[in-house]
Amino acid sequence: MSSRLARWIFCTIFSNLLWLSVAQAQQRINFSAGGGFTVPTGRLGNSLDTGWNVDLRGGYNFSPQFAADLDFTYTRSDLNNAALARFNEPGGSVGTWSLTFNPVIHFAGKNTPIKPYVTAGYGLYYRNLQLTQPSTVNTIVCDPFFGFCSPAVVGVNEVVFSNSNLRSGFNAGGGFEFGSYRHLKFFAEARYHQMFTAHGRDYTYIPVTFGFRW
Repeated sequence: MSSRLARWIFCTIFSNLLWLSVAQAQQRINFSAGGGFTVPTGRLGNSLDTGWNVDLRGGYNFSPQFAADLDFTYTRSDLNNAALARFNEPGGSVGTWSLTFNPVIHFAGKNTPIKPYVTAGYGLYYRNLQLTQPSTVNTIVCDPFFGFCSPAVVGVNEVVFSNSNLRSGFNAGGGFEFGSYRHLKFFAEARYHQMFTAHGRDYTYIPVTFGFRW
């Protein structure tokens, strides 16, 4: 056997083994993105309206039944009329993000079209309360299509008060995965989140999220 043929065989075997290992790793890695609505619970429901959420998640599939994910969730809700009356301000909102470690357990086989799952996690929660008032600012408005720039007064929401907290918390819930097209699946889930607070009742809410998982 010539040295050139030996090198060709070696390179062919090595490249195939590398391709198989990368393909296997890609099957083990998962990623999902979604959004939906958020329902405040407990005493929080007396101060906030139903809001919205965005969720990003990625992790490793140890088996078809078990995965370990790192989850980022952002949710935002406006203060309701009762809360605005207490603060004596015309506008306000609460934005919260969480970064948690979430194991996931699936209860269906690999070829089942609908796969239920449960998940729970613990991590960091950050909450920011803002109170706002309508205001105006002087600026310059330019339009390249009509070819002009001129002074203008635009309306904005001015932040008159802000308060932030960084605490630990947990979440627990579950959902369903539907279908599969080249490893892409649709999911729908709901999770209970509880952020521990230093004073008063804990901050609790339920994001309902819809999205795609790969």
